[in-house]
Amino acid sequence: MNNLNKIFEIQKNKLKDKPLFWHKENSEWISISWNEANKQINILSEFLKTLYIEKGDKICIISKNSPFWCISDLAIMKIGAVTVPAYTTSNEHELVYLLNHSESKLAFIDNDALIKIKKIKKKLNFIKNFILFESIETSKNKNFYISYEEILNRKPKEKKPMIKHNHIVNKKDTACIIYTSGTSANPKGVMLSHESIISNILGAKKFLDDINLNNHKFLSILPLSHAYERTGGFLLPILIGGEIFFNSNRDHLLNDLKFVNPTIMVAVPRLYDVLLKKITTSIKSKNKIVKYLFETNLIIGNKIYKKDKISLKERFLEKIINVTIRKKIKLLFGKNLLAFVSGGAALNKTSAIFFNSMGIKILQGYGQTEYSPIISVNPLNNIKLDKVGKPIHNTTIKISKENEILVKGKSLMQGYWKDKKSTNETIVNGWLHTGDLGNIDDDNYLKILGRKNEMIVNSGGENIAPAPIEDLILNNDEIDQVMIYGHGKPYLVALIYPNKENKINYNKSIQALLYELNKKMSPEKRIRKFYLLSEPFSTENNQLTPTLKLKRRVIVKNYYHELENMYINKT
Repeated sequence: MNNLNKIFEIQKNKLKDKPLFWHKENSEWISISWNEANKQINILSEFLKTLYIEKGDKICIISKNSPFWCISDLAIMKIGAVTVPAYTTSNEHELVYLLNHSESKLAFIDNDALIKIKKIKKKLNFIKNFILFESIETSKNKNFYISYEEILNRKPKEKKPMIKHNHIVNKKDTACIIYTSGTSANPKGVMLSHESIISNILGAKKFLDDINLNNHKFLSILPLSHAYERTGGFLLPILIGGEIFFNSNRDHLLNDLKFVNPTIMVAVPRLYDVLLKKITTSIKSKNKIVKYLFETNLIIGNKIYKKDKISLKERFLEKIINVTIRKKIKLLFGKNLLAFVSGGAALNKTSAIFFNSMGIKILQGYGQTEYSPIISVNPLNNIKLDKVGKPIHNTTIKISKENEILVKGKSLMQGYWKDKKSTNETIVNGWLHTGDLGNIDDDNYLKILGRKNEMIVNSGGENIAPAPIEDLILNNDEIDQVMIYGHGKPYLVALIYPNKENKINYNKSIQALLYELNKKMSPEKRIRKFYLLSEPFSTENNQLTPTLKLKRRVIVKNYYHELENMYINKT
């Protein structure tokens, strides 16, 4: 398999008119078969040639998830061009940077992106054409874009003599440039070859070999612009001949789960935290017996996690729980769910224990865009809830003297686009320096300890990882979001956004909560003060990355005065 399109063609020849993609039109699920997808890929790739798109040219996709996102991606790669995905949440400034820095000659866009593009078009240096996915009835913008629908419906014209270009795609060719989330400085463009991505999905597939099922269904909810979803939620399903359903509205997620009945679902830890809080809140309105069984289940789950002994009474109750609460909660996620896959950030311990206690497996994994992106994942039949699993096939992990996670293997990126300095700093002697801290146990399972550049060094010189403390705080229903601060300071403080669903006196309740939590913490890890936020961290206010990681530097800049004021009055 020299390129990713060969993988698609192999499966297309087997599956033909079977559904590949599903999306909603007027609230109804519509399917696109392998053959129909192939037809659209061929029409699009030939059309791109008429626009004089050559091998190696960059083409951006700025659109919400849809079958047409994937079809366009495959059409771009088919002629040896390079896909440059962009987040739909990117603001105008970020889009100007990405389109100019990548030197994109063309962009596939949706209606939301069209509004932004119209405002920045004059600032774009390389782009010549736009292809719009949705249809717009008015002819007002017709000269601005080419309609995707019209391209597919065009009648074939007599071919004019054209300059012949080499569109043969080899495994060493760049398949895409994916820009990192950019929690601090401008994002870097990670160049991934066909070979590196193929190696990644083949390595990840070995973890699915334990699942005795051929007809896999995936429900896609994460942005395809992220390497995690593009590889795990799109290209991996293509490799195994799965069906992909696109969720277009997060509020309809539970309904979509029941309809689709996915076998595997790729998501970020934040989703599991939200689902846990919704389930916990709904249990509060139930009768005393349901509440008792629910709490007992969590106690048993915690004991299993700690490998403590379970009493005879608990074993008896577990049988009752299994046919009552567990059965109902499992059905919320469809009838065929074999496992959730969690990546993009650390999985909250409480969420991991809860879902595991319900008989819902979460395969926590670890990856970076620079590694295409999957580095490790938990095997289905031997999950360690506090670890991110074993290295995928053809991948080696080692820990440096400074406890940094170093990775080597075929999935390694080609480098950063137009940034040799950063490339040389990140890849040293063939090893990817991840910037994450970790350790490896005797069974070769990796554990993440924190992010190197996020470590808080207090005024006493002690190193404190903020994420584990934040996870402990987030285990409480009263708190929805939190960020710890205290670099170079005598003690830690926190920015907290409360859970608005809880009708409480936020200040007093959180104060009491932190008081109890601090009793269990060493002095340097105690939260001495906190500030209540009036609005949550979000991608819209640029305080979260598209994969919902905290942009700590941005948050500190935005709340600098509030944070510093907590060190002025030392009462």
